[in-house]
Amino acid sequence: MSLPERKRIDTKILVSLGIACILIFFAVYYAEHREVKSAYTLAGRTLEASGDVSSYQFDIQSNISMMEESFSLIRGNGSVDYSNENMAVRLRSMADSIDFIVVNGTAYLKNGDTSWETKKLNQKMWSSYDQLTTTNLLLANSTNLSMEKTDAYFILTAFPDNNALIAEAEKAGLQLKGDERLNEYYIRYLIEKKGYRIISIESHIEFMMNIQGLMSPVTINNRVDVYNYNAKIEIEAPPMKAD
Repeated sequence: MSLPERKRIDTKILVSLGIACILIFFAVYYAEHREVKSAYTLAGRTLEASGDVSSYQFDIQSNISMMEESFSLIRGNGSVDYSNENMAVRLRSMADSIDFIVVNGTAYLKNGDTSWETKKLNQKMWSSYDQLTTTNLLLANSTNLSMEKTDAYFILTAFPDNNALIAEAEKAGLQLKGDERLNEYYIRYLIEKKGYRIISIESHIEFMMNIQGLMSPVTINNRVDVYNYNAKIEIEAPPMKAD
């Protein structure tokens, strides 16, 4: 085979490879950026995007309405660093405050003005304060989803089951007896259109509860705003008093 013929064949191979690469690129691009038409597709992409998060920060507020009165249950904020497995959370209620810090596998806990206590970290302890992971578990286990679109965001609404209601109510400090009747429960996610990251999570629970012998309506509204994704976060252990 002459040199010119070999060059022509090599050129054909290079052109074919180039076309193949372009087709693969556009196929991948289309798969990642095609229009989301299903709430379940959106949920899948949101969970996938959350899997790439190395750190985040959040603000949280929770309110309860019962017996024709409204109360602030919890307000607070926190930072979660998955890459170093560190966390710092501060929560405040009307009567108390909780500080929770995790550094190098050790959990530090302080209630109000008391001294810091150290505890061995376990998964349940971490999950109690890790808002994003808890949210993802609820989303992954929701079989009833709906979706809306705005210019900049998706609004994904999930309707969890009764077990999730019990978990949320007990997290808010309510001791349920089993005779409660659920009226309404949904979780609404505000999700950015470009990166499918969760911007905020709002949960709304309405149920009838036995209060002092009477079945009374109770409403719990909870909101978590998530921001500073993948930012560098410095979390240090608290100063401990010498024995």
